Parts: sequence; C-alpha cells; structure tokens
Amino acid sequence: MAVFRGARVKSIHLIIAVLALSLFGIIASEFGLFSRLSLETQRVIGLTEVGANMAIAIYGAVAFRRIAWSAYLVFSIVGFVLVGATTAITAVWVVSKFLHGAA
Repeated sequence: MAVFRGARVKSIHLIIAVLALSLFGIIASEFGLFSRLSLETQRVIGLTEVGANMAIAIYGAVAFRRIAWSAYLVFSIVGFVLVGATTAITAVWVVSKFLHGAA
C-alpha cells in the first residue's frame, strides 16, 4: 500500500531505475568508459549515481514496501562503504568478480 495515493511512480519503475543504474555502473567499469576523464569528473559521475540510487531507495522505503526498500538502502550503503560500489547490485558484481578471480 502506497503512502502517496496519487503517486504515479510504481515500485516496478524504481526497480527498473535501479537495474539501469547498476547496468550503467557495471558496463562503465568493465569497458573503462570513463578512464580518459579526469579523476574529479569520474568522482562526480560516481557520486551522482550513488545519490540517485539512495534517492530511489529512500523513496521506495517511504512510498512502497518499507522493509524491502529499507533493506536495499542498507545493502547499498554497506556496498558503497566496503566496496565502493554505487548500487547494491554493482557491489555483488564486484565481490563475485573478486572472489572468482581469487579462486
């Protein structure tokens, strides 16, 4: 049940946005799309993606499924702090890549 009854954004739209952000982060890191940009520009792009991800998670936690989106928000923060990933999905990708390479 949504808190905002007149809200036009649905939970599936937020999920698609998170998946798009994650896909963008994974593709950008795998292909080195931003390697030629300055460090400051890379930082701005990364922090913008983190901010968008946090805004989506907070909106989802307030408007839709509180427990699920709150858990996603916590996982996103943990992934950002521990791995430096912009989304929780990107963090899982980075960790699995690291573990696969270490084995």
